[in-house]
Amino acid sequence: MLIKVDPKSFVPIYQQVKIEVHRLAAIGALRPSDPLPSIRELAAELMVNPNTVARAYRELEQDGLIHTQKGRGSFLAARRERDVERELAAYLNRRMDGAVREAARFGLGAAEVRKLVEDSLHRLGRAGRTGGGNE
Repeated sequence: MLIKVDPKSFVPIYQQVKIEVHRLAAIGALRPSDPLPSIRELAAELMVNPNTVARAYRELEQDGLIHTQKGRGSFLAARRERDVERELAAYLNRRMDGAVREAARFGLGAAEVRKLVEDSLHRLGRAGRTGGGNE
């Protein structure tokens, strides 16, 4: 599976699993009705406690991103294209909000945060391009 976690991260593993499933759905690597690995399979692959994966799946189901069929497994829920775009924007906004909050904890102001974003865009070869996902 394409789900990766970083055990050294300060982000809880179950949250990393959720983030990865959201990301894979947003970029189209997971399509509606695609099966997710079983809780035991993913836990073994990631070398984590099955309860960790179960919590992630339970919260993903509460979010409406996946649905579980007893005895069959968990699957990516069907969503309209508009919903996918809105979910991607919300996901990226949450990630950006977290980065900005972290920068603020280090005492950086708005100008310094903008500079960091511009530097990052430049390093990634995205400087001067405009949105729309056409990069």
